[in-house]
Amino acid sequence: MFSSCVNKQPLLFVLLVISFISSPAYGEKILPKEIEVLANKYGIPIESLSIIMQPVDADTRLINLNPEMNRTPASVLKLFTAFVAIEHLEPDFHWTTEVYSTDSVNDGAVDSLIFKGGGDPYITIERLEKMVLQLRNLGIKTINDGLIVDQNFFQQPQISTADFDDDPLRPYNISHSSFLINSNRIDFKITKNSNNAIQVNPEFLPDNVSVTNELELGSGSCSDFREQVNFSQMTGKQEPFNLIILVNGQYPRNCNQFEHDISLTDANHYFLGSFKKIWLESGGLFNGYIREGKAGFLKRPIIAFDSPRLEEIIIEAVKESDNLIARNLFLSLNQSLGRKDYKTSRRIMNNVLMDNGVVINSNTFFENGSGLSRKSTISPETVLSLLKAIKRHSSSEIILKSLPISGVDGTLENKYKSDLLTNRLKLKTGTLDGVSGLAGFITGLSGKEYAFVFLHNGISDHSSETATFTTALLNWAVSNN
Repeated sequence: MFSSCVNKQPLLFVLLVISFISSPAYGEKILPKEIEVLANKYGIPIESLSIIMQPVDADTRLINLNPEMNRTPASVLKLFTAFVAIEHLEPDFHWTTEVYSTDSVNDGAVDSLIFKGGGDPYITIERLEKMVLQLRNLGIKTINDGLIVDQNFFQQPQISTADFDDDPLRPYNISHSSFLINSNRIDFKITKNSNNAIQVNPEFLPDNVSVTNELELGSGSCSDFREQVNFSQMTGKQEPFNLIILVNGQYPRNCNQFEHDISLTDANHYFLGSFKKIWLESGGLFNGYIREGKAGFLKRPIIAFDSPRLEEIIIEAVKESDNLIARNLFLSLNQSLGRKDYKTSRRIMNNVLMDNGVVINSNTFFENGSGLSRKSTISPETVLSLLKAIKRHSSSEIILKSLPISGVDGTLENKYKSDLLTNRLKLKTGTLDGVSGLAGFITGLSGKEYAFVFLHNGISDHSSETATFTTALLNWAVSNN
């Protein structure tokens, strides 16, 4: 498929450009007076906005504001990753994790188990329990010298989870990994009891991970939780190596219960703790720690564990805006013998998009496939051409059903819940400080469907005004069309 993309591109690109510049909407500013009044009302500079709205079955635009200006798309970019993955890898694609033993399993004991990561970003705790059950069903009871992890599937160096916004434990910052479990995630339920004591209860806590609660009761409500409560990760002194999650700060007095999640920064330690906990609970015996190594080419795995099909994974990636899935998916685009790194994936991404009629300009840049980036840049015209490509693609239903639905599910479950907007918006969201994006499809009161692109790059201090303006814009889009 890759070579065919390259051969077709020059002619196809010329035809697309000719079609694009001959369109009556090209370069023409179309901004209804009502929208301009709304922007002025909420203090949103017109130059910071790009908006396109047009019927899915016509080229006449209702709004055409700054369509060629490249902007930071945030997680709107995940639509590109999802589309290219469905086209290039196909809906039945899956990742495979292989497990090897360093010696015979016939006597019920092994020195070590080797886990060869295959890029699967969706090994939940439930799926790890199934993996442990398969291994126990082989007759293995005792592991004498810990676990070995092969993390060589991807060749892209990892970055620190603190690099983007200096908040390393937030799950959206988790880096790609050839092998990890449950996104390194710990879900907490923090509760204020009737005697004002504060309890911090993790839903699942891996072995060799502990929680130290130093919370004090302070003022405020649940909306103040993230500003007043801190989570940090420390290395304990005891052997074997253990992690301590310190929870401190001022818990809001007027908040009876709050749910919060973090992702640990050490994928190997999280896996070891999770595996060991489940292994011991199954009646097995475990000794040793964890180290990295290679599985070797000549051995046959004792089990091979497949991920769900890409068709299912895409829904989680887009609807819930999962950065880890998007990053791993982006790096998995190259299924040949070449390197699985960002540079290779960008080349494949560009070629597949152009081969499917998506118009990209010289400034288009996809950094990591997730949209968690200040370097990624695309134009609204490019987003619109992607939406058109999605509509005409043979697997369009997969991506369309992955889009969040207003007031119903995904990242729009708690947004746009008015009687007017609920269930009428199917939009991928994108949010960073100073960045807001929406892309997808709107159904007006008339029943007519529209492609819609909204990108705003401005000042983070104006985020509330931008949100209010966006809601007003969507109200207009639905009620007047």
